[in-house]
Amino acid sequence: MYAVGQRWISEAEADLGLGLIQSVDFRMVTVYFPVSDESRTYSAQGAPLTRIRFAPGDEVPLQDGSLFTVSEVTEIDDILFYGDGDRDIPETMLAASIQLNAPADRLFTGQIDNNNLFELRQSALSRIAALRSRPYYGLLGARTSLLPHQLHIAEQTTQDALPRVLLADEVGLGKTIEAGLIMHRLVRLQRVQRILVLVPDHLVHQWLVEMVRRFNLHFNVATEADFIEGNGFSGGQMFICPLSLATTDIGAAEVLSEDWDLLVVDEAHHLHWIPDAQDDGYRLVDQLAQTTPAVLLLTATPEQLGIEGHYARLRLLDPERYPSLGAFIAQQSKYRPYAELAGAIESGETLSNDQQALLESSIPDFADMSSSRLLDALIDRFGPGRALYRNTRQGVKGFPQRLPAITPLPLPEDFAEATDQLHPHIGLYDWCSVDPRVEWLTELLSQNKSEKFILITHDADTVLDLERHLWEKNGIPCSVFHEHMDMVERDRAAAYFADHEQGAKLLICSEIGSEGRNFQFASQMVLFDLPFNCDLIEQRIGRLDRIGQKNDIRIHIPVFESHATERWATLLHEGFNCFNHPNPTAQPLLEEFEARVKSFVLADLDDAQLTSEVSDKRILLEKQYEEGRDRLLEIHSCPPERARQQAQDMAIQHIEDEAELNDFIELFADAFGLEVTELGGDCITIAPGDHMLVPDLPHLPEDGFMATTQRDIALSRDDVQFLSWEHPFIDQALELLTSSAVGNAAVGYIENHNFTTGDCFIQLQFAAHCPAARALQVERFLPPDAMHLTMTPTGDLKVNEPDLGQFVLPLKRGTARGLVEQKETQVRPLISKLEKMGMGQLDKMIARAASKVDEAYETRISRLKALSASSPGTHESMIAALSHERDQISDAIKGSQLVLDSVRLVFCG
Repeated sequence: MYAVGQRWISEAEADLGLGLIQSVDFRMVTVYFPVSDESRTYSAQGAPLTRIRFAPGDEVPLQDGSLFTVSEVTEIDDILFYGDGDRDIPETMLAASIQLNAPADRLFTGQIDNNNLFELRQSALSRIAALRSRPYYGLLGARTSLLPHQLHIAEQTTQDALPRVLLADEVGLGKTIEAGLIMHRLVRLQRVQRILVLVPDHLVHQWLVEMVRRFNLHFNVATEADFIEGNGFSGGQMFICPLSLATTDIGAAEVLSEDWDLLVVDEAHHLHWIPDAQDDGYRLVDQLAQTTPAVLLLTATPEQLGIEGHYARLRLLDPERYPSLGAFIAQQSKYRPYAELAGAIESGETLSNDQQALLESSIPDFADMSSSRLLDALIDRFGPGRALYRNTRQGVKGFPQRLPAITPLPLPEDFAEATDQLHPHIGLYDWCSVDPRVEWLTELLSQNKSEKFILITHDADTVLDLERHLWEKNGIPCSVFHEHMDMVERDRAAAYFADHEQGAKLLICSEIGSEGRNFQFASQMVLFDLPFNCDLIEQRIGRLDRIGQKNDIRIHIPVFESHATERWATLLHEGFNCFNHPNPTAQPLLEEFEARVKSFVLADLDDAQLTSEVSDKRILLEKQYEEGRDRLLEIHSCPPERARQQAQDMAIQHIEDEAELNDFIELFADAFGLEVTELGGDCITIAPGDHMLVPDLPHLPEDGFMATTQRDIALSRDDVQFLSWEHPFIDQALELLTSSAVGNAAVGYIENHNFTTGDCFIQLQFAAHCPAARALQVERFLPPDAMHLTMTPTGDLKVNEPDLGQFVLPLKRGTARGLVEQKETQVRPLISKLEKMGMGQLDKMIARAASKVDEAYETRISRLKALSASSPGTHESMIAALSHERDQISDAIKGSQLVLDSVRLVFCG
């Protein structure tokens, strides 16, 4: 079978090139591969080797670099000789760099893949085509709930030019998630690579964790040591940098020396600006914004900065549209009538005479428009434009009710002389045994055995003392969460609490529990103590009170009778109204009344009017806040019906994706030798197998990973990865299947047919290859799974009908090779003919794709031109950018190629 000097190729390692038989004995065969200068020794029985035998008409390279066209083949002493009429060349002189990846070459040289690999390759090719053509590609793969307002903002800001926007949703609506969705989509589309996120120091860890856990975006954290050592930003593409570091001399120099594609600034209201002076942070961001194509600014409190602060943020995004503060103020004053008009139209109110006149003068053809089209026209022509998105709780539904309950308890004698009256237990030994709040907590848990509780307290020591006491004295298992735990420990603690069957029913958190983690699967909260900060209290409650929470939130507040804790809780409830709903006016009010509040709460000085004064001022501020609502902005930020429909469509698509993805994972793992283990609860582990088809997969760790395709499970369990068609591991699997030769030549058979046994179907899959940047999404117009041809045994040709009406069954490789050899003289010319026939369709495909491009972009460009004519603030630059993108896609499509991607022979059994 084997002879020294023969040329064979490794089926398992085709990239080694053409091998040369070096030695043979009755047990082993050794093959030398000159390209890699490596040798492999195989068992002579069952070696994964394929004999290379070229046929007349083939053009093959020789060792001297020349090409040789074969006209005849002879075999002398087990060595093949190729002749061209003038000379005979032994196979030993063939170039070692030959790699037979073309489908027909692999088929006729015996490199036949398992039938399941062919099926998997076809599935991957069609899946890529479907994914890349989705208008919301990049938005389904994040570990987030599919919330209409978040999806709408992410889709709107990424559909045309790179976004430069201010995300200003109220607390609890998910600005970080919106920014993450935008980044995730832009990265998946490869429209951005270099990202810089500037955040306050205390949010660095939160951002780092959120980006990995929710979006599979792996950021590096910039440090002063990196700058000093000269490493700067050389260690990656995406960085999170504390704003305090970025504004130092060395930090600013490093940040400004880099080219960034996207800049993200969280808590942008901390950047201070007045017309004649700015702080270091504002100046740095201003410089970065001038050179960075995409900019996201995040702030929950634009109104607290006044109109000057609001203008300061918008001019960072679009200095042309907002050239001066005076012009901005004048422009804002004109928006108010249109905002009120939009609110009246949306609510179905009868328009006043002034509103009717404004409508007639602004939109002459309004009579022919539906209310939704009318709102679209108002937003387009008189709205705040694409630079600002702000959703409020009035505009976004789905929040639960808060049910606070303050419970007075007797004050222990040991607590009476405490220095810190709001946390009187701190520093006392074995305080849990005398604190009535602990016994009250135990009783509360026993009365609600089926509920999960979150308890948040001031510091880590309290957390540990409570956990120890509850376990040792009452046998209550708790999960703890505090600042002295590393990220892995916190993930495990959160997972233990999230487990609905065997997990802890109580999670005890220090103040860090109010940052970065959302536990909306629980609805019972214990505020064991209350900080002297209204925003911090809101952050605590916000761990549960988030959109997507399905139950009313019960807030339990234990206090001590006639004590500072009771006075403070009562004032927060009756004066500041902090417990019933989020109140953006509370913290400013506390700062205004701080001296009187401290005297009343801590020193017990009589101030009978304090509660009513705070309450009256709060009501006034809330009224002003409500009157200041801009309905035009809210509708632009989240048009209710359209956003709901989009979210519903995406939810349905996700359900369909989930079933198909589970099948794909199983087939891919089986084909490539991965180990998939069912864990129960719709979770699995994926790990490398002992006999993987490829040496390694970059997104598959050595010890594997836990995963789920269920969105609800992924949202409640941080210790498992959320697998979707957009996950890096799945994307890598699709790329592996379609960019290599895996599965491009296969043989199978069918049992039920109307033909003669031994007849065969010929199936050819063609792929469109377009030399274009991924960011252009050319696949929207020219799908990669361009065409499928099937020729029946009787010569009938079917186009794009790959289904033979029954499952194609696999054949053993030896049997498949024998059948191919028998049919080669008949089938080879037919495949060549079909290939030429398929290639002849390229011009028609290009023409259809070009027509789709013109149609798609004409609609968008026409809208922008109309908007530009009626609204001077809309720039020609956006129209020019969209036109340039259209031209790039059109030019790329003209250079497309059609290639034979895969071939399969299906024999009639």
